[in-house]
Amino acid sequence: MQASDEGAIRELLERERVWAAYALADLDPAESMPVEWGIAGAGLTMIYRGLEPPVLFACGDPEPVGKLLDSIPAGRYTFTLLGVHRSRLGARLQPDSQARMWRMVHRQSSPSASAAQGTTWLGPVDLPAIQQLFGDHADQPDSFHPSQLRTGSFFGLREAGELVSIAGTHVVSEAMSVAAIGNVFTRPDRRGQGLGRRTTAATLAWLLARGIQTIVLNVGMDNPAAIHLYRELGFMPFCGYYEGTAILHPDDS
Repeated sequence: MQASDEGAIRELLERERVWAAYALADLDPAESMPVEWGIAGAGLTMIYRGLEPPVLFACGDPEPVGKLLDSIPAGRYTFTLLGVHRSRLGARLQPDSQARMWRMVHRQSSPSASAAQGTTWLGPVDLPAIQQLFGDHADQPDSFHPSQLRTGSFFGLREAGELVSIAGTHVVSEAMSVAAIGNVFTRPDRRGQGLGRRTTAATLAWLLARGIQTIVLNVGMDNPAAIHLYRELGFMPFCGYYEGTAILHPDDS
């Protein structure tokens, strides 16, 4: 990617900073992300190939975004799309799973120290304990990768020496001053006790202490308990969008 292309991409992403937080993190010069960018006028598409299936994202004006989406190759994708962009794919996009999501953004002050009581920092050495916690639960985080532990932004709660709750991030970029909280999971038999709130509060406090300007998270619109938890920590809904996996068929037009 040429420096001029990077400048144009960053300018477009900064216009929609909250919605484009993940994509901005992928521009971090300290990272080497397998990303394919498309840009046309005031529209942008991104294919992130660091996960399988690759992630399809778009931002900007619907007309140029629609033209860029027409050129996306057929295949299987995880998609993260605003409704106005999702609709441009029409019948080409055949989801096998799809959810309505909120992108939430932190708008208030740092949580109190007591909000994260009992949490401990988690690093690469804790990977076996994290994998044991996730086990084969159907609702375990689907975007966790061991490399994320290197950011230092994961926190957990242990009971009798066993990890029972965790929260961390999907992406962190101090260069771009963005982060996305994620990988929040509590063992099913310990839910409803406020453990997820405490681990999320610890992660949030860690990010705020580093001066991260934009902190976002994603949550299903059909998960009122989680939405309430995040509101208590100072997050507010920013926009709704569609997330899922799908086959993108060839453009026959």
